[in-house]
Amino acid sequence: MPDYLNFAVFTQGPAQVLDALTAELVSRDALAADLAEELEASLVEAFAAGGETRFNSESVSLVADQLAGLVPEEFRRFIGEEGGRYVLEFGLESAPDGGLRLTVTPTIIATVRGGEGPLGGRPLPSNGSLESSILQALSRRLGR
Repeated sequence: MPDYLNFAVFTQGPAQVLDALTAELVSRDALAADLAEELEASLVEAFAAGGETRFNSESVSLVADQLAGLVPEEFRRFIGEEGGRYVLEFGLESAPDGGLRLTVTPTIIATVRGGEGPLGGRPLPSNGSLESSILQALSRRLGR
């Protein structure tokens, strides 16, 4: 169990939260700008139909130093000169006490020459900084 929170509860409606989220992903090159509006609309519709929705960001490539800032220190030795990438999984659901709960789950991969394993690299755990930065940026965008 991580010692950081990978979720936040927002009081705004799904359209506002998803608008802020897609804008943040576009600003981080984790979502193509021309897909943001269409994705947002389909996610709002999916949430309305089922009360929960999940989706993934695009893969974001990082140089070794950037990748090192996202993983615990004891795992940095697995990062080579090739750097790596991350993909974020988002879950949006109704919170028990009202509002919307947004969960951010990263998959962080250190690239390994020759592509080790089915992910093309070595999976690494998160230190929570990526999740925190996304949730803080959304809080600012939503005026929280």
